[in-house]
Amino acid sequence: MPHRTTAATGTTKHWRITIKRREYVAPVHAFEKYCPETVESDWYEWWQKLGLFMPKQSKNMDADDKFTMLLPPPNVTGVLHIGHALTLSIQDAIARWNRMHGKSVNWVPGTDHAGISMQSVVEKKLWRDSKQSRHEMGREQFSREAWKWLQVHGSRIKEQTVRLGASLNWEEEYFTMDSQHSQVVREAFIRLYDAGLIYRDTKMVNWSCTLQSVISDIEVDKIPTEGQTLLDIPGSDTRVEFGVLHAIEFPIIDPPFGKPHSVRVETTRPETMLGDVALAFNPSDTRYSGLDGCTAMHPILKQAIPIVCDDVLVDPEFGTGVVKVTPAHDESDYACAQRHNLPIVQVFGTDGTIVNDSRFIDYAGIGRWKARKTIIDALLAEGVYQGKRDAGPSFIPRCSRSGDIIEPMLMPQWYIRCRELARQADELVQSGGICLVPDQQRAIWHSWMSNMEDWCVSRQLWWGHRIPTYLVSWGKCTVREVWVAAASKDEARIKAFNSLSAAEKARLKEAGGAVIETVMEDEDVLDTWFSAGLLPLTVFNFDKEKGTALSAARDAEIIRRGALSSVVETGQDILFFWIARMAMLCTYFGQVPPFATALLHPMVRDMQGRKMSKSLGNIINPMDIIDGAELSRLQQTLREGYLSKGELERSTRELKKLYPTGFQKFGADALRFTLLLYTQQTQQINMSVDAVRASYHFCNKLWNTFRFVHMHAAKLGLSAAQAAPNVRHELFTGIDETQMTVFDRALLSRLHGMLKTYQRAMATYRFAVAAEAVRDFTHGDLCDRYIEVSKLALFGKKDATGQVMWGLSIAILLGTLDIVLRSLHPFMPFLSEVRTHILARLANKEQRPIANVYCIRYFVVAINMHYIFCIVCQPFYSGGRMRA
Repeated sequence: MPHRTTAATGTTKHWRITIKRREYVAPVHAFEKYCPETVESDWYEWWQKLGLFMPKQSKNMDADDKFTMLLPPPNVTGVLHIGHALTLSIQDAIARWNRMHGKSVNWVPGTDHAGISMQSVVEKKLWRDSKQSRHEMGREQFSREAWKWLQVHGSRIKEQTVRLGASLNWEEEYFTMDSQHSQVVREAFIRLYDAGLIYRDTKMVNWSCTLQSVISDIEVDKIPTEGQTLLDIPGSDTRVEFGVLHAIEFPIIDPPFGKPHSVRVETTRPETMLGDVALAFNPSDTRYSGLDGCTAMHPILKQAIPIVCDDVLVDPEFGTGVVKVTPAHDESDYACAQRHNLPIVQVFGTDGTIVNDSRFIDYAGIGRWKARKTIIDALLAEGVYQGKRDAGPSFIPRCSRSGDIIEPMLMPQWYIRCRELARQADELVQSGGICLVPDQQRAIWHSWMSNMEDWCVSRQLWWGHRIPTYLVSWGKCTVREVWVAAASKDEARIKAFNSLSAAEKARLKEAGGAVIETVMEDEDVLDTWFSAGLLPLTVFNFDKEKGTALSAARDAEIIRRGALSSVVETGQDILFFWIARMAMLCTYFGQVPPFATALLHPMVRDMQGRKMSKSLGNIINPMDIIDGAELSRLQQTLREGYLSKGELERSTRELKKLYPTGFQKFGADALRFTLLLYTQQTQQINMSVDAVRASYHFCNKLWNTFRFVHMHAAKLGLSAAQAAPNVRHELFTGIDETQMTVFDRALLSRLHGMLKTYQRAMATYRFAVAAEAVRDFTHGDLCDRYIEVSKLALFGKKDATGQVMWGLSIAILLGTLDIVLRSLHPFMPFLSEVRTHILARLANKEQRPIANVYCIRYFVVAINMHYIFCIVCQPFYSGGRMRA
């Protein structure tokens, strides 16, 4: 049993707890006004010293008494944004609520290596500091610079997470490029390759010229346009025009009798004309019947190109009914070229400039957007440009990471066959093996998983998990080159040789010493989401004896639970980035789903409903809400970033418009409470600082309410435990039921109703309902009604009857406040901890950390069984004495 002593130090009264002969000091501050900075200081360190965030170690606990959860790893490159704060607030509420129900909670944190983001940040830093590119530096030196940056800046995320009060098990903190996880990632790729689930193929990919890498389909934002639209594009000095159709005349070479001598083509991308290899029309379009098999003159290249019929590519109702075919830069055109055996001519290189091709050497090196104007000028000179018009409703494919316009390109990449993996993941959700919350996500999940394309997992980066594949060749010997997945070059040699046919092995044997073997390691790295998709296996299924996490789950707790972890909580926007990847990969290797429940919250936007972005200047840093920040400081943060000059000017203007005076100091409790109240918005959260201010006022009201009750309890000179002799329960000790007024009974009845609503809501992840129930009870029933009524007793005559009424009101108020504070603890851990410790001191009770008390379940039983039936209901039916 902990031993308690006190020691006063200045304005802070420290309470010492001795546990297992070790003394811990609780930082209970003595101050008058509510000050978030003071209230929220010191407690986190104290919680950690007591080991409150560590899972309990007991052989007698079954799977139902254990709760595991993985924190979605934020990118190590940045700072926490408001979306991270929402995730942390929700997950911490879940973790603390389960802890208060006596469960052993293991909530594991970590950070993601953030392949594209990390490389971009380090590249910009190198250029700013030394005007050096990564290519000039070399891969090994660049990697060292990245790790050096990580050592300096990598701890920022943890510091901010601690400030929010997240009760994480830091002993098991991970980084997605640490040695253990890297080993699992390599092994997973090799096993998938050996099982035939990974293959290499040349396909049309989404290429980002800015990032110099492929990105996946779900990383492409489709920007809707209704016509002419001007956009700011990285690498362009002027805004680029989209959403218009350019009309171009193609002369027909020797047209059949009675047929037109030219056809008009409308295109949104005249800059790709240098790669046009054909014109196409729909065979049902009678306007062009008879032109199939004819040729047209390319107006710039002056070369003949065929005219083909294609009912798949061409919609006769769109435009003129004739389209140009550019297979190197359009997926549909590429499919058409495959059907008609057309050549493929690449126009743009990976940097977005026109390639050095003898057919159009005069245009080599010109960027995409300048090339558009150059091509149009050339068409005007030829007299074949017929002007432009609005294209109507359409979409612009934009890179979600860089803002660049996606350039479709043909490239060899590594792909995962997803059909069977996706089918199994879909069955898990449809059968209840994984519960999606909210439930309407099931239909979206089913639609997506039923139509999932193969997943391109290679990225043209230097920072990340290098793909463990090797290209093995045997010089001039007539033996094919072989790609293999292996853990080393030596293993690659063996695997490559074993994959050869008997005839190929015989030719190698005949060549003997003349064969020169070459083993080249793949330069690319894996998609970040591939490594993130394996995290539940690494964290919860790693077998230290066997050194692997990819075997079928054998842990008794996991088997009984039916999943590697209890819950995962994240934003709806990464349902298919991360949740789907985990469901596919973890189920394949571990033979159980990665989590029993996937809880999804809506995306956080600004008060106008706009997506938060640096260019809009509307990103909210949670630390600025917690600590307060003047406008000048917010603007300085923008200047310290890596925004371009134009982006910086726009962001600065928007920032001043949105937050002209900066942010007040609201504290972590107010921010957390606000974010949890916002979860009732299921589509998107329109974040307003005014809502945080309202929560701050609620914290202040709660603080002052406590001070008021505490003051009168101190005047009474008795603790709650000594208020009256009829003690039925320590929660409301000293209550004489015969002396209770209708107001006393009404308060306890409403308290019971609040707790029932609270419990049901928390058990079903309706945090806004739970938070509103406590807030409304505190505001209305406790403060606005009961305390106002109880002032008659608190300020009335102090004769014998008045003394009893005084003590009765104090006992009810202290008990009610105790339950309110404990109910609020998952939402407001700092304020509730401080005030609960003061309550414990007042009642002269053993001081225990609120997070470690099995209070909620205990209280509900007590209130339900004792107070409702004995105190509230009985007088109405048994004729018991009831006072008004």
